[in-house]
Amino acid sequence: MVRSISSFLFVAVVWMCITSCGQTSASNKLIDEINDAKVKARHLGEEAERKRAEARDQTDPRERERLIEEAAKLYGQASDRLVEAAKNADEMAKVKSPAWYEEYFSLQSKLISNIAQLATGAHDELLVRKSGEPTESQVQSWKANINRINKENEGFRKQISAIEARQSTVLVKE
Repeated sequence: MVRSISSFLFVAVVWMCITSCGQTSASNKLIDEINDAKVKARHLGEEAERKRAEARDQTDPRERERLIEEAAKLYGQASDRLVEAAKNADEMAKVKSPAWYEEYFSLQSKLISNIAQLATGAHDELLVRKSGEPTESQVQSWKANINRINKENEGFRKQISAIEARQSTVLVKE
């Protein structure tokens, strides 16, 4: 009887370790994917900014148009990467252990989604400017949206920083 209880406990402990390790491995993979997507999106955004600056300095209309299209495409790709990262953060928010993951990754998802919106906005703005000057209402709308998102992001970053300080860890890199 004692032997069967010991065997049962041993099997139960081993099963918990296997399950926990599997969950940790999947969680680590998602966290890595979030960080990789953010790094790739940052690089795409930087490249888009270089193309945008080149286009501003370009005197040849065809070359300017080509550079604007390239920059818009890069912003679109950056946005796509960030949308994927936000989805992965949503998945991580569903992980029950540790308990703080839900709040942390929910905030990360919101922050990353907002950054994706900024990239999409830059994409759309470039395409509008490619075909001519935007209207004053378009420019005001873009500015208002950027200001709103930046304000929201500031709040998300503060909350994320507080969680990271409490937990003494940074899982998603800025």
